Amino acid sequence: RKETEDVASLDHNYTPAVTAPTCTEQGYTTYTCTRCGDSYKDNYVDALNHNYSNGVCTHCGDFLYKRVDTNDDEDEDGDYIYFGTYPQSEAKDESLVEALNEKAGTLPAEIDRQKWNSYGYYINGDVYNYMWYIDVENNGDKYRGVYFTSYRPYWTTGDSSASNSNQDDNGYTTSTVYWFKYEPIKWRILNESNGEALIFSEMAIDNQNYYITSSGSTRTIDGKTVYENNYEYSTIRAWLNDTFYNTAFTSLQKALIIQTTVDNSARSTSDSSNNLSQATYYYCNDTKEYIFLLSEQEVTTSSYGFNSSSTAFDTARQKKNTGYAECQGAWAGADSSYYDNGWWWLRSPLYNNSSRARSVGNGGYAGSSDVLITCDGVVPALKIKLS
Repeated sequence: RKETEDVASLDHNYTPAVTAPTCTEQGYTTYTCTRCGDSYKDNYVDALNHNYSNGVCTHCGDFLYKRVDTNDDEDEDGDYIYFGTYPQSEAKDESLVEALNEKAGTLPAEIDRQKWNSYGYYINGDVYNYMWYIDVENNGDKYRGVYFTSYRPYWTTGDSSASNSNQDDNGYTTSTVYWFKYEPIKWRILNESNGEALIFSEMAIDNQNYYITSSGSTRTIDGKTVYENNYEYSTIRAWLNDTFYNTAFTSLQKALIIQTTVDNSARSTSDSSNNLSQATYYYCNDTKEYIFLLSEQEVTTSSYGFNSSSTAFDTARQKKNTGYAECQGAWAGADSSYYDNGWWWLRSPLYNNSSRARSVGNGGYAGSSDVLITCDGVVPALKIKLS
């Protein structure tokens, strides 16, 4: 019988495929055998790292900030800046919503929040777990899911009902998950000099109450009486410099934000009918902020593009709400002359009522709101270094 001859094993036949480095990931060569599919990686190349010029990476186009001109006024630098991200527009594509719901998992309940986070919003003056959020990534984009089982009332001391909330008026109802895409925040440039710019949000990006307290309550701090409309000790100031600051900006972007001493003195209001330095209800130190609200004096500064009268209807002061803000319960006017514009907070107090702070109405005039109101919008401001 003829013996079977041995056949020599085949050597691997590797072919290379190069993966170029990106700003954040290494490059490498993948070698794959054309005969058996075996593969390995070699020839690693360091990540390029971002190279920002005027806020935009010259390699990949990623930006810390991006200047744009939307007024066609021949301002070559641009009147606006995109900087940071925040949930804004509602995602309505059914397949996308289905995918996001699947990633979010089981819905939260008061006794078991699952993977969700409670906003800790108030009903009848106490915190309840009835409104939650979760952040989910899908195909490189980030979304925030919002779910609530009770309506957020107009006031922190109010009852929860559809008739006592803007959420249902805005099209958001209980026991439904709504998704909002993280999008670049658009900021208007109010002033620019020496490589720094004062900017404030082009829209009301959220809505928070100015202070959480029982109406009429005061505090004694360092021997001084502190009222509810004191910005230094307000809830909204703490929210801006913690929750919003840490949600909206990356560590690289935070490095561009200038800590600013904001003026909280009597001159920070433009109300000519009072003298806040003598007012019973006023005492507030100047404060150091990364993020802050504008004062009444600042929104009547003509060099910033505002009408110098606080009582005038001013389109430069009118603000629309984002979808996310309206899901939170922001109020939007239905009058045709300023349809969809909301109210938004200033940091200035109302001189003759300790439970009210200045705010801007939907017509762009300066009014005031009770500090317990939950439906006034947040229009943050900050100073940024321009590289």
